[in-house]
Order: sequence, then C-alpha cells, then structure tokens
Amino acid sequence: MNFLLQRKLRSFYILYYLVKFNGVLKRAKKDPTAWIAAQNKSIRKFVPFVYQIPFYRKRFDEAGIGPDDIQTREDFTKLPPLTKKEYRDWILSEMGDEKRFKYWAKRRTTGSTGTPLDLLAWPKDNAAEIANLFRCALLQDAGFNPFFDTVFCTMVARSPKTKKRRFLNNIKMSSILPPEELCAGYNEIKPDFYYGNKTAILSIARYALEHGIELHRPKCVGSISEVLDDNARRIINEAFGEGVLFDIFGCSETGNFAADRASEPKKHVIWNDTHAVNVVDAQEVRPGVFLGKLSMTSLIHHGFPVVNYLVGDTVELTVENGVPYITGAVGRSNDTIKNSDGTVSEWMHVSSVMHGINDIAQFRVIQNSYSELTFVIAATNLSEERKREIEEHIRANTLRFFGPLDSPKGKKVAFEWTDRIPPDPTGKIRMLISNVQ
Repeated sequence: MNFLLQRKLRSFYILYYLVKFNGVLKRAKKDPTAWIAAQNKSIRKFVPFVYQIPFYRKRFDEAGIGPDDIQTREDFTKLPPLTKKEYRDWILSEMGDEKRFKYWAKRRTTGSTGTPLDLLAWPKDNAAEIANLFRCALLQDAGFNPFFDTVFCTMVARSPKTKKRRFLNNIKMSSILPPEELCAGYNEIKPDFYYGNKTAILSIARYALEHGIELHRPKCVGSISEVLDDNARRIINEAFGEGVLFDIFGCSETGNFAADRASEPKKHVIWNDTHAVNVVDAQEVRPGVFLGKLSMTSLIHHGFPVVNYLVGDTVELTVENGVPYITGAVGRSNDTIKNSDGTVSEWMHVSSVMHGINDIAQFRVIQNSYSELTFVIAATNLSEERKREIEEHIRANTLRFFGPLDSPKGKKVAFEWTDRIPPDPTGKIRMLISNVQ
C-alpha cells in the first residue's frame, strides 16, 4: 500500500468521500432504510479485510466464528467487546517499525478517560473522517457549501492560533485560548460553519452575552466531543441564534459517527454506511428503545481497525423500522461515584441531581471521599437567594438519589461558586472527578 501517494491524494479522497457520503445521505432522507442497505454493503467489504489481520483473526477464532457470520451490525456483537486497553496494547505492539507508519495520519486521544492514546490511520481513512464531519453540516439543510463556505474550528487544545487547510477553507484556533480571544477570532473569521468542543463554544457564547457582544450568525454550529447538556444548549442558542446548533457524536478512535439536527435535537442520525453501532448489556426501557454501553465498529478505518469497541459512553439507542438512532447520551460510563460498600453510582445519578436547574452555565462534581461531594457551579448574575435555592435543590436530590448520610451511598454536599470553570489541558471540562481510589 503506497501511503505516500494516499497522503498526496488526500484532497482528492476528501472530495470523493464527500460526494459518496452525501449521496447516501440524500437517499436516506427520502427512505431511512437506505442506511441499512448501504451499511450491509460496507460490512460485506470490510469484514473479509479485517479477518486477514492477525489481531482480529485470533478474536474471530476465539469466538468460534468466521467472516460469513457477520452480515449485519448486530452480528459484530458475536465478537468479544474490544476494550481501550486491548486496542492500546495492540497499537503499541506494532509501533516498533517507525518507517512503516511514516506517511500515516497521526493524532492523540485527549486522554479524558485517564490515559492518552497515540492513534494511526491511513491517510484516505482520515479523509473519510473529514468528509463525515462536513456531512454533519450538510445534514442540517442550512445551505452549507463545503467547497466555498468558511469553516472555523476550536476542536484541538494544542493547535496554532490559526491554521488554514489547503483544500477546504478551514481555520483553527486552540480551544483553550482565553474566551476573549476566541470570541474576537470567531467574529473576525465570520464562519459559515463553526464546530468545536462544547467547552469552547460555550466559552464564546458566555463571553459574548456577558459583554454585550453580537456574534456573527453562522449557517450552523456543531458541538462535538462532549455531552451537550440542556443548559449549554440554552446559552449557545441565545448567543448564536436559534436554529443553528446541533450535536455531533464521535470519538478519536472512530471519528464522528452521528449528528442530530438543529430542528430535531437529541435524535442523532447515525452514519450507518461508515459505522456499525450497538449497545452492550442493554436494557429495553421502552419498546424499541435500549439503554446500554455503546460499542462501535468503524467500517472506514483500515489501519488499526476498530471492531466492536467499547467507546466508554452509556447511550439510549432507538430502533425505528430497523434503523438505529442515538436518542440519549447519559455520559462516560467510567465517570462514577464510588460508594463505601464497594458499589458505584453512574454519571446518570449526578445528572439527575442537577435536573431542573436551568440558570447555571457549567458545573463540576468532585468526590474527595466516599461520603463527600463538592459541586463547583459556574453562574453569573444570580442573587444570593437564588444560589441558596439551587443548593437546597441539589441537597434534596442528593438525598433522594443517594440516600441518607448514614447509608452506604449517602453523600454530604458542599458548594463552590465561580464565574467560570476553565477548560482542562485537553480543551474539555471533566464534569465528574473522583479522587477516591
């Protein structure tokens, strides 16, 4: 495989995949079942390829199946789930020959789950990821043109202040710059499509609202990499204008694989032609609606493929006429509160404690002992009376969800009020930090 040639033809591959993926999207808008026909076609090409890789041949053999046993997205669950550690160890075991990967696309995960991971991909697979990103904007039917419109990105924590791509007019700024710089940069660039992690987008929105700055109205704004909560949606919509904000679902290992529409929030259309999404340990909470741990197979990654990979999120998967949609993201499944009896409480419990509070911008929960939680809350222009009301609301819900203080899960709560929670070095904000080992 000539990876130098792939690298030189990267712009061509982006164009090729944009046309190909948008064609599937147009067909699926008319008939959603077109997603499944396209997915099954991709699976038939992908599975024989991945079966030739020794790492996966062993996993197939241990599961007692062959490539013919995987014909649909659900069939990938016949293989054992791939953990982050297993995937990391596999990559590290192959890293000895640096010349082999000289022309591959390289990047790192943010390390938000604890340990950063160096990732390697074929250049053409990286081009497919970029095409999928622009398909998120095309999904909005907002008149976005990926070839002529300006794109602004605050996705990467450690990037130059500005960087323009040679092929698409994509300008980047570091997501951890001060909000005044991000806000000024955004208004100077006046993008048609703006995408970035929620923390950066929210930072711009809050700064603009607090300082009476009118933001340029783009065709669409895509929030990626962090759960887009209702409070963040409210503030971003107020600053950028209603009807432009949408949410992108993705991770570093697999690229983006789903997006909702600004006109239909929280119902994420999955790129079924490029990814196969399942839920593990699922519970059917309503007919056709399943809650479980997200597992993902990327059908477009050929360098270190990702097959039945446990992403680390708990999601709600809704199936309509055989077509899956992500209709709820509970959060990182490894974000847990530890209890004295050895059990853990999932992120959904913390989210439930905060439910109904609509006038704060950000929050973070820190656990320093089994029985103590500190709520760090960012808000401006709240009266002391309103702050006390919020504290009582949190205390009452903490008691409701965790039980009395003398019970194994009981929690005492403390509060820290601030104007702003700065992003972590990753550019994101960890919403739950447990310091209990």
